[in-house]
Amino acid sequence: MKNSLMSVANDLGYGDVKININNTFIKQPSVVAEVQQVTSDPVVSTNDQAVAKVIKNLLNNLDITIDKKRYLVGTAASNSTLPRKAFDINSGSGKANTELALILPLALIAAKKVQEAYDNQEDIFEPLKVDVVMTTALPITEIGFGSSDTRDKFAQRFTAKKHIVILNTFDNPISVTISFKAVSVFKEGEVATAIAIPHGNEDLQKELINDIKKNYPDQAANAEQLIKTAKDVLGIDVGQGTTDLALTTKGKADVYNSESIPEGYGTVLRRAWKFLPRMQNGYSLPDEVSLREILNSEPTNQIDKENKETALEAVQTSVPSLIDRIESGFNDALSANFDLEVVYIFGGGSIPLIKQTDLRNQLAESLKRKRSKALIVWVGEKYAQKLNEMGLKLLVDDLAAQYTNR
Repeated sequence: MKNSLMSVANDLGYGDVKININNTFIKQPSVVAEVQQVTSDPVVSTNDQAVAKVIKNLLNNLDITIDKKRYLVGTAASNSTLPRKAFDINSGSGKANTELALILPLALIAAKKVQEAYDNQEDIFEPLKVDVVMTTALPITEIGFGSSDTRDKFAQRFTAKKHIVILNTFDNPISVTISFKAVSVFKEGEVATAIAIPHGNEDLQKELINDIKKNYPDQAANAEQLIKTAKDVLGIDVGQGTTDLALTTKGKADVYNSESIPEGYGTVLRRAWKFLPRMQNGYSLPDEVSLREILNSEPTNQIDKENKETALEAVQTSVPSLIDRIESGFNDALSANFDLEVVYIFGGGSIPLIKQTDLRNQLAESLKRKRSKALIVWVGEKYAQKLNEMGLKLLVDDLAAQYTNR
């Protein structure tokens, strides 16, 4: 069967990978666990009912082999008792050269190909092949400026060779060969403010307009026009490992006044995880993933309730440094562009910061001190984590059309 072209928008976050594959949005934890010893029995590939059940939930049970190494990926790794490997926020090396930057998208692309082949009644136990065009993004300062070759080198990690992914769930392993026909690399934050917001769907526009109406009722009549036509914009993308401040001046990306702060909400969690054992009623956890699980838990007994409260206190003590750095970068952007019209706050890390801190008020005070007219708009919980992916999706649709029409 002739390969159909797969379109992939890959937002590779330090905390989660948000990826759109052929119009299907997928979110998985950015974590893997290397498998040294197999302890579970494979599913019998001739049992049609068992195969159907596994394929339906394949994305949450990824057990794959790439380059002779076996991994649990995403939710499967997060739920395992094996040592987990996430992006090292404090390494200073960025994402582009890491194993995870390849493993995560390759695993998800392979799994989606298997699901599509199964739905199309293909024999999934025969070797599968897929051609891919992909857009992805890296932090602003990791890409660099001027003659930096980071974009090309990162793209070449995908395009330089074919990638073979083996899915180990069944007694008859599934092989998927992935060929990247084109990969374009953009800047985090920039794809959100320059692409997703002005060209996004109607529901996103409604969320942004409602935030303006709520916080700036005197600007309600101008809200829609501002969102669609603003030329001087700052996007504050609070991620897990970095916070990108993407400045647009007179409708063009202001590369020299945009920056990445090497801290995000994941940095806050790492500090909190280290501080937690030293607190009153403190306790030790194996990693930040475990802390995140406790923070997101719904306690059903007194001990779990107290543990969650202590974890929240540890997080609160670890937040001020990040807020100070965001405010400093924000003030630099205001100094660089006095005509700023709107400031968008988004990213997964923005959700706890907006809900649990006074970040928005602090930025508003900075605007007053600078005598700036700019409005502060929080994208909201529904779209905070999806903006980069939405921008990348619009871009990969164009890329796929260009490739198909060659």
